[in-house]
Amino acid sequence: MAWSMKHTLLAAPNILIPIAVLTFASGFFPYKPFLPGLAEYQKLNYGVPPKAPFDKLVFMVVDALRRQG
Repeated sequence: MAWSMKHTLLAAPNILIPIAVLTFASGFFPYKPFLPGLAEYQKLNYGVPPKAPFDKLVFMVVDALRRQG
């Protein structure tokens, strides 16, 4: 009896996890209908793009999570 109870307790989460992932994904990533037609660039007549006011880009990541303990 204990052997079948272990299998039941193991099978239940393995069945519920994919259901939970699909439920989460359907709410977090909602369906977006596709736009008809092909993706094409439009011809724009804006002229030459302006010169950038900077020549470097700084990308900084701050890890502010401190260890409690």
